[in-house]
Amino acid sequence: MPDITQAFAPPAYWQQFEDLTVGVARVVFGDPVPQKVGRHGQSQGGLDVLLTAEDGRKIGIQCKRRDELDHENRPKVGGVITREILAQAIKDVETHPANLDLFIFATTAKPDTIIQNQAAVISGDRKKAGKFAVLIWSWGDYDAALNRDDRLQNEYYRTVAQSLTAVERDTMMLALFAEAFLRPAFRDRLSCEHPDNFKRAVENTQRVLATGELVDREGRRVRRLAGGMRILSDAGLRSGMETVSARLDDFRTKLVNAERVGKVSQQSGWFMFHDGDIQDELEAARREVVTSLNLVLSQRGLALLPER
Repeated sequence: MPDITQAFAPPAYWQQFEDLTVGVARVVFGDPVPQKVGRHGQSQGGLDVLLTAEDGRKIGIQCKRRDELDHENRPKVGGVITREILAQAIKDVETHPANLDLFIFATTAKPDTIIQNQAAVISGDRKKAGKFAVLIWSWGDYDAALNRDDRLQNEYYRTVAQSLTAVERDTMMLALFAEAFLRPAFRDRLSCEHPDNFKRAVENTQRVLATGELVDREGRRVRRLAGGMRILSDAGLRSGMETVSARLDDFRTKLVNAERVGKVSQQSGWFMFHDGDIQDELEAARREVVTSLNLVLSQRGLALLPER
């Protein structure tokens, strides 16, 4: 599914980059209050940000504003990331009293496959030795995080975020809806679905339509465009998505009612249909949801979802 993304410029000053890193860490790891370590001029043990991820991991981040290569392939002020720079950063962090599970070396430099691969090797060796893992965040990771979360955009790049036209915002929202429907729950036959996973997928899809927040099976945020379908500026698109939402609600109601009267049950972790007609009816109702979404996507020339 094609998507519309914005390219964000790295902050001009180190302090701004550190502030942005706090916000990105909050979104990526689910810690509502990442902590800055010390203040400028204080010994920080190689860390600028400390946080605890949703899964309990203790994570430390060191921020380095590194400039890129110029048009003649020469390092600009600040230089590029090298294995030696990374090794020194790891050595510095090992003096910090925090018992880290993961150390992130965060930089404004562009992604570099060589140093990323070197970091992966170093990280693997360290984990075997029972030491904290190592990860590099390049500016591409920041760009990705900013494009996933509009609250983050407005907090740190309000001018850029607000420069989108109404048409661009609507198209981004439709692309998010399409991404939400690209799940097995809307492709595979119902008889091949695990009931609990299926129902969670439907609920999460309804959540996207209502709020604009897309989460994965474990409930982790994938992308967020606040407001959902109600903020679509084009009345025709909004009406079309209201039809999609209504048909999805209808499908879910049909399934719940069929289970209540015993026409559908669970057996060995799968849906079991005791009435062929109700299975056909449910398959048709689900197909109508996807068909109605494709009608909306076609209005903006977006790729259509496969229909059974």
